[in-house]
Amino acid sequence: MKFPVCEYAQSEEGFYSQCASCPIDSASSGCALDELEDGNYLFEGQTPHGGVKALFLFKNNEGDKVRKRDAVHVEIHELDHEEQLIAVLYGMVDPQGMIYLKKSGPERAHSQENIQ
Repeated sequence: MKFPVCEYAQSEEGFYSQCASCPIDSASSGCALDELEDGNYLFEGQTPHGGVKALFLFKNNEGDKVRKRDAVHVEIHELDHEEQLIAVLYGMVDPQGMIYLKKSGPERAHSQENIQ
Protein backbone atom coordinates (compact mmCIF):
# COMPACT_ATOMS: atom_id res chain seq x y z
CA MET A 1 0.00 0.00 0.00
CA LYS A 2 1.17 3.50 -0.80
CA PHE A 3 0.18 6.02 1.86
CA PRO A 4 -0.53 8.79 1.41
CA VAL A 5 -0.50 9.12 -2.36
CA CYS A 6 0.13 12.56 -3.75
CA GLU A 7 0.90 14.05 -7.16
CA TYR A 8 4.38 15.29 -6.17
CA ALA A 9 6.36 12.30 -4.92
CA GLN A 10 5.80 8.63 -5.54
CA SER A 11 6.01 6.46 -2.46
CA GLU A 12 7.32 2.92 -2.56
CA GLU A 13 4.92 0.06 -1.92
CA GLY A 14 4.31 -0.27 1.83
CA PHE A 15 6.01 3.04 2.61
CA TYR A 16 4.93 6.57 3.36
CA SER A 17 5.59 9.25 0.77
CA GLN A 18 7.74 12.29 1.33
CA CYS A 19 5.19 14.49 3.11
CA ALA A 20 7.60 16.19 5.46
CA SER A 21 9.92 18.71 3.83
CA CYS A 22 7.69 18.64 0.74
CA PRO A 23 7.73 21.96 -1.15
CA ILE A 24 4.05 21.70 -2.13
CA ASP A 25 1.76 23.71 0.11
CA SER A 26 -1.01 21.61 1.63
CA ALA A 27 -3.57 24.07 0.22
CA SER A 28 -2.67 23.07 -3.36
CA SER A 29 -4.64 20.42 -5.21
CA GLY A 30 -1.59 18.15 -5.54
CA CYS A 31 -1.13 17.60 -1.79
CA ALA A 32 -2.57 14.50 -0.11
CA LEU A 33 -2.77 16.32 3.25
CA ASP A 34 -5.09 19.07 4.45
CA GLU A 35 -3.72 21.51 7.04
CA LEU A 36 -6.11 21.85 9.97
CA GLU A 37 -6.66 24.99 12.05
CA ASP A 38 -4.72 23.46 14.97
CA GLY A 39 -1.57 23.04 12.84
CA ASN A 40 -1.92 19.29 12.33
CA TYR A 41 -2.51 17.71 8.93
CA LEU A 42 -5.28 15.33 7.86
CA PHE A 43 -5.17 12.52 5.30
CA GLU A 44 -8.53 11.05 4.32
CA GLY A 45 -8.45 7.63 2.70
CA GLN A 46 -7.37 4.08 3.43
CA THR A 47 -4.44 3.77 5.84
CA PRO A 48 -1.97 0.88 6.16
CA HIS A 49 -3.61 -0.47 9.33
CA GLY A 50 -7.22 -0.39 8.12
CA GLY A 51 -8.14 3.15 9.05
CA VAL A 52 -10.11 5.66 7.02
CA LYS A 53 -8.03 8.72 7.90
CA ALA A 54 -4.87 9.79 9.63
CA LEU A 55 -3.63 12.83 11.53
CA PHE A 56 -0.03 13.91 10.91
CA LEU A 57 1.66 15.84 13.73
CA PHE A 58 4.92 17.36 12.46
CA LYS A 59 7.51 18.47 15.04
CA ASN A 60 10.99 19.94 15.29
CA ASN A 61 13.81 18.59 17.48
CA GLU A 62 12.42 20.47 20.49
CA GLY A 63 9.03 18.79 20.12
CA ASP A 64 7.26 21.95 18.96
CA LYS A 65 4.57 21.65 16.31
CA VAL A 66 5.85 22.95 12.95
CA ARG A 67 4.75 23.09 9.32
CA LYS A 68 5.46 19.90 7.41
CA ARG A 69 8.38 21.35 5.44
CA ASP A 70 10.18 22.30 8.69
CA ALA A 71 9.65 18.93 10.39
CA VAL A 72 12.32 16.63 11.77
CA HIS A 73 9.89 14.24 13.49
CA VAL A 74 6.38 13.08 12.68
CA GLU A 75 3.70 11.27 14.64
CA ILE A 76 0.85 9.72 12.66
CA HIS A 77 -2.45 8.67 14.25
CA GLU A 78 -4.56 6.32 12.14
CA LEU A 79 -8.31 6.42 12.88
CA ASP A 80 -11.14 4.06 11.98
CA HIS A 81 -14.62 5.05 10.76
CA GLU A 82 -15.74 5.60 14.39
CA GLU A 83 -12.84 8.02 15.03
CA GLN A 84 -11.14 5.40 17.22
CA LEU A 85 -7.35 5.35 17.26
CA ILE A 86 -6.09 2.12 15.70
CA ALA A 87 -2.37 2.80 15.19
CA VAL A 88 0.26 5.36 16.13
CA LEU A 89 3.42 5.64 14.07
CA TYR A 90 6.54 7.65 14.92
CA GLY A 91 9.03 8.81 12.37
CA MET A 92 12.18 10.74 11.65
CA VAL A 93 12.64 12.78 8.50
CA ASP A 94 15.82 12.63 6.44
CA PRO A 95 17.06 15.62 4.41
CA GLN A 96 15.16 14.45 1.30
CA GLY A 97 11.92 14.38 3.27
CA MET A 98 11.44 10.61 3.46
CA ILE A 99 9.73 9.54 6.67
CA TYR A 100 11.10 6.48 8.47
CA LEU A 101 8.45 5.00 10.73
CA LYS A 102 8.09 2.77 13.76
CA LYS A 103 4.65 1.54 14.79
CA SER A 104 3.56 1.69 18.39
CA GLY A 105 2.54 -1.49 20.18
CA PRO A 106 -1.18 -2.33 20.35
CA GLU A 107 -1.37 -1.44 24.02
CA ARG A 108 -0.28 2.13 23.25
CA ALA A 109 -2.61 2.60 20.29
CA HIS A 110 -5.71 1.37 22.12
CA SER A 111 -5.03 3.11 25.43
CA GLN A 112 -5.24 6.67 24.11
CA GLU A 113 -8.73 8.08 24.42
CA ASN A 114 -8.23 11.55 23.00
CA ILE A 115 -5.61 12.16 20.37
CA GLN A 116 -5.94 15.92 20.15
